[in-house]
Amino acid sequence: MQDFTLISVPWMLQQRVTTFDADGCEVADTGEYQRQGAETVFIFAEFMKTKALLLAGVEVERRPDLELKFSDLTSTGQQFARFALDKWMRSLERTGPSKPVTDQGLERLWSKFLVTQS
Repeated sequence: MQDFTLISVPWMLQQRVTTFDADGCEVADTGEYQRQGAETVFIFAEFMKTKALLLAGVEVERRPDLELKFSDLTSTGQQFARFALDKWMRSLERTGPSKPVTDQGLERLWSKFLVTQS
């Protein structure tokens, strides 16, 4: 399997959002979507580091160039990412931007993942 970028702050920060008001006029982009996207990447990367699911030497800092490649993850980290990342991201989409991004959903998925591994 070829390596790929799993999550990326630069990608999130480059997203363009077009919003329209009730009259159909374009509203200026506030950058909130990009900020929340970057926060999502930071939280996932920090969670992976906390659970020791990253290879030794993989740096996780809140910086605008943070990316995690699939090859940066341990074998268990790769399995967990396959199991949980899409589910977690979808749950964040359902809750919408009004709620802050936290790792609570990742913790729940981690518990479920551990059960599947035993």
